[in-house]
Amino acid sequence: MVAEVQGMIGNGPDAAILIEGSGSLLKGALQYVQPRGTVVVVGLPPGTPIGIDISKLVSRMAQVKVVPYGGTREQIENAILVSTKERFYQPCYVFALDQLPQILHSMQNGKPEGTYPEAPLRYGSQLLGEGVIKMPDAEAIPKPQMVANLPRSGPIFNQTTYNIGTFLAYRFEELGLRDYFAVPGDTNFFLLDNLLKNPNLRMVTCCNELNAGYAADGYARVSSARIAVVVVPYIVGSLSVLNAVSGACSQSIRLIVLSGCPTTSLVKSDKFLHHAPSAKNKDQALRAFEGVTAASVRLGSADTASDVLDDTIGKCLDSSMPVYIEVPNDLASAACTRPSPLSRKVNLKSQPHILKEAVEEITSIWNSSQRPVLLLGSLAGLSLPRRHIERLADKLGCAVLCQPDGRCFKESHPQYCGQFWAGMINPEGEQIVMSSDLWLVIGGNWSDFHVLMSSNKQEGYRIISVDKDWVELPEGKHIKPVKIGALVAQLIMSGMKPKTDSIPRPKPMPGCLPPGKTETTETPLTLKSAISSIQGLIKEHDTLLCDAGESWLIANHILLPPEANCQLQFPYCSLGWALPAGFGSQLARTQGRSIILIGDGGFQMTAQEVSSMIRHRANATAMHDGPYNYLANWDYVQLANSFSSKPHAPSHNPYASKEDEELEESPPMFAMKIKTLGDLKQALDRVDEESDKLAFLELCIQPDDVTDDLRRLGKVIADQNAQGSENSQSPGTEANE
Repeated sequence: MVAEVQGMIGNGPDAAILIEGSGSLLKGALQYVQPRGTVVVVGLPPGTPIGIDISKLVSRMAQVKVVPYGGTREQIENAILVSTKERFYQPCYVFALDQLPQILHSMQNGKPEGTYPEAPLRYGSQLLGEGVIKMPDAEAIPKPQMVANLPRSGPIFNQTTYNIGTFLAYRFEELGLRDYFAVPGDTNFFLLDNLLKNPNLRMVTCCNELNAGYAADGYARVSSARIAVVVVPYIVGSLSVLNAVSGACSQSIRLIVLSGCPTTSLVKSDKFLHHAPSAKNKDQALRAFEGVTAASVRLGSADTASDVLDDTIGKCLDSSMPVYIEVPNDLASAACTRPSPLSRKVNLKSQPHILKEAVEEITSIWNSSQRPVLLLGSLAGLSLPRRHIERLADKLGCAVLCQPDGRCFKESHPQYCGQFWAGMINPEGEQIVMSSDLWLVIGGNWSDFHVLMSSNKQEGYRIISVDKDWVELPEGKHIKPVKIGALVAQLIMSGMKPKTDSIPRPKPMPGCLPPGKTETTETPLTLKSAISSIQGLIKEHDTLLCDAGESWLIANHILLPPEANCQLQFPYCSLGWALPAGFGSQLARTQGRSIILIGDGGFQMTAQEVSSMIRHRANATAMHDGPYNYLANWDYVQLANSFSSKPHAPSHNPYASKEDEELEESPPMFAMKIKTLGDLKQALDRVDEESDKLAFLELCIQPDDVTDDLRRLGKVIADQNAQGSENSQSPGTEANE
């Protein structure tokens, strides 16, 4: 608390008042006040010695004053009783901590107007009554400059000597990870053996590298660490996970991809190595990852390995981008230096003068606007704690809208006006945005899917865009480098004025589709009834993961409860992502449940990971809608049940635990085929009753039962493709452009 106050008002207050004169409190108070400040001790009887170091008093040039009028505890309690009984009027003002600089400024300048709105409680420039500063939770005030979640305490894992593998195991725990995803192979066994030496990390094996990458993506999105690790074999595994890493890159998700590698001597030789495409092409994976990572490196020697690793991890944290690291087999167990705290090596702070410039520019533009709005994109949810986003919204007072992949704001908040996806959903919310004179966009994304009906370029004259490390102002001016977390923390404490005119009365009410006809338990399942049931299923702290396609559009009609969140791989749109990503998110966020919406096509691409969910007791709910399109018609319920069948013989695996054996006897999952509303009710009741199990629900919806949103989206994309085809065939198009 002391550090927070000192940081906000500069070197501490002018005076401190103590109601107890103990030596420890006096010592703390002398450090708390400014040089030449005053410490007043109340209720200390005359002649009572003060246990204080005179040299410290002199060095601070401070004064200590004693006021003997305090009374005993009994006298104070009697005084309170009389005050209450006689109803003595004692006005009290409660302020948030971030208002303290403004209050002190007003007091020091003798201008309390504007700070205390109750005019009768003022007498000249003197403030009547007392001001109480409400101290928030320890984590509630954003630190102005730190943007990464580096834990404050060191890892529990400790070794007398370290090698490259155990060095990484230490770093992963230091980053706040509990799990890492892996596909073991002959080229990464040495690396995995050393990572397994850290008992505080769990290796989560997946069915293939692509699914492992998707699972790591889901883990990084919702874990408190906001980062994930995936370990794969050399080249074959690396190129397989590349698609998942590309998707993570598109949404600024931090992934560390570790690949095993043949020994340094073999890589340098002219031998044709297995897993490599040719004798001369042993760097295929390194080159492939260069376009989708902040760094793509191979460790070259034990002497430099720890520095290269820290530099690469630092780039991952600083840029919010994936990184790729190849670890040769001979280096995985090579001795290296003991890891020092990562915070000493990674600079994640903004430059104060650039940060100040950005805050002043944004504040000036904001205060001159009339009807501004706050737009939130996917990067806001990945980079900022929700409480900071809500504190900023509370300060600004304006309408708040989220992009479809940026739902990181409490949807019951009085300022929330729904999602902004122009031409597709929420026309009332779209009208709010289009009629405003300023858009403050935090972490927005403007892919072709985000701007189907228009272009954000033509709106640039009224957009302040805040990205992960830069700010763009309406006139096109760029300010960088500015870290998004540091900037939002400063905006919360800035002089930005509340602007409430953009919130309509009544405001839009996002939520489910209107109910259909009167239905019975025998009524066939429809999309509307499924959406309504999903709305009832999702609870606080749950995570809704929607695969590419109509699942996105279904999510738009579901109102998220407090602390629940919705994840979409929106600009990249890789079919099948949601299933393994839901597995990863369930492991990362055990407090809630992952609810996965996925269609037939996507499910058939990544179906194997249901078996991993069962093995790791992930109590997600996988709801897959269909069948539609022309796909092989699987018996999905029977398939899901087959993933938990009993083995044909004992495994005799020395690493198998008793829990694994129990899992084979009683798998923690159930699967149901839903054809009617009665089936649906029975399934949802079972989901609630057996909340510790994976629930696999096949929703048998008619192929032509789709949302109007999907029809609209299909038409827009078809029109755009047709227009693009005409332009490409038109002679002179290039010259005209």
